[in-house]
Amino acid sequence: MFINNIKNLSFYSQLSLKHVEDRLLIKADFPKEFLIQNNMTEPFFYVTLYVRGGERIKVIDEGTAKLYSPTRNEFDTDTYKEIIKFAMKNSKQFNHLTIE
Repeated sequence: MFINNIKNLSFYSQLSLKHVEDRLLIKADFPKEFLIQNNMTEPFFYVTLYVRGGERIKVIDEGTAKLYSPTRNEFDTDTYKEIIKFAMKNSKQFNHLTIE
């Protein structure tokens, strides 16, 4: 699984634990080849941003009810940064921060 060329990120839902973490569900348009290669039908990103530093991105496929935990190496660097930046912009605790 290698994740790149993600388009049209859109905020879907959020859970915020004050002074601990923000969890966001983010919809996106995944490339057709990625969906076929990984047997997915309705994937979205499950992003966790930790107050003490760090983040985690998982992919949940609603169509097959499977959870994928790709490592940072399985993302294109620019795609990873774009997802995290989008998540921070839409979170309650991190929207005042920016990342380069």
